[in-house]
Amino acid sequence: MTKYTYYGMVLVYLLSVSCQKDGPMVEEKPEAEYMERGFVVSSINESTNGYTYYAGYFDDLLAGTSVDMTTTTTYNYLYTRAAWENFVFGTSISGDATLAKMAVDKEGRLTEVASFPLLNVLNGMTIINDELAVYSVWNTDRTLEMFNPRTMEKLGEIDMSHGFKIEGNRNFYNGMIYRSQDNRLFVTLHTDDTDTGSFYDSDKVYVEVVNLDTKTWEKTIVFEGASYPVSRGNEYPIVDESGNVYIFTQGSYGLDGQLGPAAAAYSRPKILKIPAGSTEFDANYAFNPVNVLGQQNLLVQLMLGGIYDSNGIAYSCISAASESARILELVQKYGSGQATEAEYLELRNAIFYSENQRWVKLDLNAQSVSVIDGIPLTAGFAYPNAYKYDGRFYFEYNTSSSNGSTGYYEYDPGTASARKFVSLTNGGIATELIKLNP
Repeated sequence: MTKYTYYGMVLVYLLSVSCQKDGPMVEEKPEAEYMERGFVVSSINESTNGYTYYAGYFDDLLAGTSVDMTTTTTYNYLYTRAAWENFVFGTSISGDATLAKMAVDKEGRLTEVASFPLLNVLNGMTIINDELAVYSVWNTDRTLEMFNPRTMEKLGEIDMSHGFKIEGNRNFYNGMIYRSQDNRLFVTLHTDDTDTGSFYDSDKVYVEVVNLDTKTWEKTIVFEGASYPVSRGNEYPIVDESGNVYIFTQGSYGLDGQLGPAAAAYSRPKILKIPAGSTEFDANYAFNPVNVLGQQNLLVQLMLGGIYDSNGIAYSCISAASESARILELVQKYGSGQATEAEYLELRNAIFYSENQRWVKLDLNAQSVSVIDGIPLTAGFAYPNAYKYDGRFYFEYNTSSSNGSTGYYEYDPGTASARKFVSLTNGGIATELIKLNP
C-alpha cells in the first residue's frame, strides 16, 4: 500500500498522470482576451471512476448563491497555488507536469496562457512582486527556483545545498513566507522517512532563511518540540504589520502513536513565531489553539488552514470535537503499518468527511481563540481554504456527510457575523473561490 495517497490533491495527481519532464510551451495569447473581473468556483468529485475537477466562471456572486457544478467545465486537474491580477498559477489543467499561468477566456473557461515543464508536480509557490516568484517541486531534493510571473521567464535556481536535510529521508520544501521588511523568504522543510507510517519524521521544525537581495541561502533555523509545518488549505504566509512571522504546524495527528493529552508536545499542532527584525525562532512562543479552546483531551488534534487579517488577528479551522472511535482505531492501525488497503481507504474517506472542526478567530498577540458563530462544524481536512476579498473573509465548509452541502461562508469581521455565501449542490467538495483582480 502506498502512503502518499494521504496527501490529497498531490497524490491524485501522482496516481493519475505521468510525470512529464519535457513539453511544449503554451503559446502566449494577448491578455485582452481574458476576463478581468469575476469569480472562479471549483470543486473535486471522487467516484469509483476516479476524480473529476469542475470549475465555473461567474461575473458576480451574491450571498446565498447555489451552484450545480456538474453544469460547469471539467478539467483533467485543477488546484492552483497562487493568484496574481487576473491570473492563477498551478500545475497544468491538462495534467502535464508543468507550472502553468492560467486565465479565464471570454467563454468563461480556464485556459493556459503560458507554461514551462517541471520534473514533478508543483508543490509550494509565492509571488514576491510583478517580476519575481519562487516555487518548489514535489519530492525533489530541496529544490527552490525562481521565475517572472509576468513573462514566465525562468530566473534560475537558488542554491539550497547548504540547507538542512535528514539523510535517508525525502527532503523538499512546502511553505514559503515572504517578509517584505527585510526581503527575507522563510521556507519550511518537509522531511519524510518513507518506511514509517507518518508523513513528517522529526520532532523539530526546520526553516531555511533565504536572502532575496542576493538570492542566496542564509541559514537554517530550528524549533525543537514541533512537527509537520503544514496547514493545508491555501498555505497563506502569515506576517503581521510589524514583520512578525507565524508558522502554523499541523502536528502528527496520531500517526506516530502519540494520542491524547499525554501525547508528546511536538505531536500537537501549534503556531510558532519568528519576531520582527529577527531570523530566529522565539523559543517561548508555541501557541496551540486547540488546547486554548479547551480541547486538550482530544485524542487527535488538527489545525487546518490559516489566513491573516490585521492587528494580530488571524483565522484557522481547528479540532473542536472528538473523532469517531472507528477513525481512532484506523489511525492507530495505519500508524503502526497494520492497516489493509481497504482500511486505509476507509480512513482517508472518514477523515475527509468527518465534521468535527470549527473556523475560529485567533489573536496571535494574546494567544486567545474564539469560535466564529454562524459557521457549523465542518470536515475541515478536505481543502480548508480561506480568502479575503474587500475586507470580508470566505471560509470553505464541507458538511456533505450530514446534509450534502459544501461551499463557502462569508464572514464580516466588522459585525462578527457569518452567512452562507455559495453552496454547491452537485460536483463534489468545494476547493477554490478565486476572485479575479481582487
